[in-house]
Amino acid sequence: MDTERAPRRDAGFTLIEVLFAMLILSIGLLALESMGIGAAAAVRRADVQSTYAALATDEMEQTLNEIQRTPPVVNSQNRTTASGVRVFRTITTSAVAGTTYTLYTIKVRVLPPVSGAGVVKSSDSINVTSNVVR
Repeated sequence: MDTERAPRRDAGFTLIEVLFAMLILSIGLLALESMGIGAAAAVRRADVQSTYAALATDEMEQTLNEIQRTPPVVNSQNRTTASGVRVFRTITTSAVAGTTYTLYTIKVRVLPPVSGAGVVKSSDSINVTSNVVR
C-alpha cells in the first residue's frame, strides 16, 4: 500500500505568481522613489528662492535707508556675491507734479550664478519693486 499523498495544487505559489508579485512590487517602489526625488528637488528650489528673496529684501532695505539720508545718495548698481549670485538694483527718479517731492522707483532683481553648482533654473530669479515718495 502506497502511503505517499499526491501534492495539492493549492499548496503554494507557482514561480510565475512569485515573479509577477515581485514585478508589481518593484514598479511600486520605483514610483515611490521618483516621488522622493521630485520632493527633494522641490525643497532645493524653495531653499534657493528663499535665499534669493532674502538677498532682494536686504538690498531693498539698504536702498530705502539710502533714500532716507539727507541728501539722498542713491544710484543703480550691479554686484555679484561670493557665491556667484547676481544682484541688480535699478533706481529711477522723477519729480511729483506740483510738489517738491521726488518719486523713487526701485527695482531689485536677483539672478542665479551663470554657472556652477548653485544653479537650479534661470527662472528662479526674484524681482522686487518699490515706489517711494520723498
